[in-house]
Amino acid sequence: MYKIEMEKMCGCAKRDEELKSRWLDKEYATKEEAELEALRLANHANANWCKKHRFYAYEDENNIIKIAVELSCPKEV
Repeated sequence: MYKIEMEKMCGCAKRDEELKSRWLDKEYATKEEAELEALRLANHANANWCKKHRFYAYEDENNIIKIAVELSCPKEV
């Protein structure tokens, strides 16, 4: 079984009521299914959240599919 984990829970992630029930509280039968859902989660986060961060999926050394958070462009002055 495979799971998706968020590396860091930013404020947008904490406020997204759909996040846990749709992605994080589930186990996936195959690695491919977990990877596909992780990509969907990253796309959802990039399209719907505040745009302060960029999200992407990767597999760690323990075969856990994770969603990483990366800072995006600096604030405009």
